[in-house]
Amino acid sequence: MSFEVTYNGDIQYVKVFYSTEETRAGKYYGKFYKKMDALASDLKRLKQELDEDSEKAAKIAKDAANKALSERFGTLRYIIDERHWDEDMIISKILDDRKQEMFSLAQKTFNNEVLLEEDGAEEYQIHLDEGRIEVDGKDAEMSVEEFFESDRYHELNEAKLEKLERLDWFIIWSRTEAGEFKTDGGEHEGVFSSKEINMEDCLLTYRGLPLFTPSSGTDIFSNELEIHFADETRASLEISDA
Repeated sequence: MSFEVTYNGDIQYVKVFYSTEETRAGKYYGKFYKKMDALASDLKRLKQELDEDSEKAAKIAKDAANKALSERFGTLRYIIDERHWDEDMIISKILDDRKQEMFSLAQKTFNNEVLLEEDGAEEYQIHLDEGRIEVDGKDAEMSVEEFFESDRYHELNEAKLEKLERLDWFIIWSRTEAGEFKTDGGEHEGVFSSKEINMEDCLLTYRGLPLFTPSSGTDIFSNELEIHFADETRASLEISDA
């Protein structure tokens, strides 16, 4: 007797682009990675200079503002409110220009066709919660929440992000689809057992096989592309047609 097990829920496909020896040697986009590396290195240096100079620059700006107010309106009539003053108000115009160069280069390079055809430095999939297990299209009446609430699920996702955040730059494409997902091959022999549902690398599995192959069509309800910079900021990129 055969049966089919599916996860009726959401799956997120993730593809990450960043500089490696392999991507820099690429025939079509090697120059892109090398250019991004050069800009990111400059950005990193400028960020370090900003961190070192921001306190001093903020004091110069504040003192100059108080002096200008005193000369224009008289001594101590108006002064800068210390409670609202923050050295983060000091920015680096050159740093912002480098980020804009990186953003523009990434936006020019990545379109929908490139995202689909170009290999990422990393590619993976994860299941999202609030779905259910079905057997031959019927609810198996079992909860999978324990897998999504486990420390292991969150630790794996956090570890991936922490690894990326140590890079000078990266671009991440995440697409979330809703549907019914089965194992490769689909059908299983014997009798269904909920004890054979597990999770590996943030994907629900049945008998050790991931439930990640769409049984039919899926609905895409999230499709995002972001660039992350060395100063711990990020920006959304538009996904355009070729």
